Amino acid sequence: MMSALAWVGLRARWFLALGAIAALFAQDVAAALRPALPAFVALMYMLAMIRIDLRAVLRRSLKPRRLVLTVGLCAALMLGTPLMIAGVAALTPLPDAYVASMVYIAAAPPLGSAAALCLLLGLDAALALELTVIGSVLAPIFGPFITTLLLGEAVPLDALSLSLRLGGMIVAGLVAAVIFRRLVGAETIERRASAFDGVGALAMLAMILPIFDGVTAQLVAAPVIALGVLALVFALNIGGQCVALPILRRVFPDTGAGAVALIWGNRNAALYLAALPQAPVFTLFVALYQFPMYMTALLMKSVYSKADQDDHGK
Repeated sequence: MMSALAWVGLRARWFLALGAIAALFAQDVAAALRPALPAFVALMYMLAMIRIDLRAVLRRSLKPRRLVLTVGLCAALMLGTPLMIAGVAALTPLPDAYVASMVYIAAAPPLGSAAALCLLLGLDAALALELTVIGSVLAPIFGPFITTLLLGEAVPLDALSLSLRLGGMIVAGLVAAVIFRRLVGAETIERRASAFDGVGALAMLAMILPIFDGVTAQLVAAPVIALGVLALVFALNIGGQCVALPILRRVFPDTGAGAVALIWGNRNAALYLAALPQAPVFTLFVALYQFPMYMTALLMKSVYSKADQDDHGK
């Protein structure tokens, strides 16, 4: 079993990319699992955090200068990006539901598995971990504030209810990770790193299914609209990384810039999907957002490698 999981873990990039496509053909399973999406989100936080010595990360993050850096970056990610997107969208004829969907994605914290993606791409996984932890802690505060500010009455939950739902999933995952890490032991987890990568990849594939509930029918009914949404989410994710990387390279060392750029494009949008009442347009956005997210390790490898070579060549 462990060797099979390790085999999956070593090929996680391909499993994730193909899994996003396979989810389109499992709609009955997706519908059955949709009520369990909050539990899947908490599970993903648990799997992302069991590999982390949270005390060490927090000790490093809470040093004054480091804390200013991480909180500042999280504010730029989760407050500045939604403001920018809302401002640009106001100049376009995009429907309100589209704008709201993009704002929710931009307000989401870093993807829980961002550090794992950074490891696959040779980027600064430690910085990605810090931003994931701090961003997750701040998500129940930043998220409801910025979405209420930008979307007003269009937000289907009041700020307190949204904050409690977001916080509940994040805290459940963090607590479960701490308990699991203590029971299993850090040495065992480290020794079986590839197997845990495989478990994480399989869990991410399982979480895709409820996200895709009802999406295949939308694709069939309105393929042109779906292609437009797909273009928007690729622009948010891959485009966001490509725009952020050269800017961030002026501030960070090469791998640090890459880690932050990767996080800029890859957010835990499923957190909002699980917290908010079901809405077809937002479901379509989050489902199609999985394609660039799960393909990041394949599509962006050459971009980050070239940036690293350019920096070492200076």
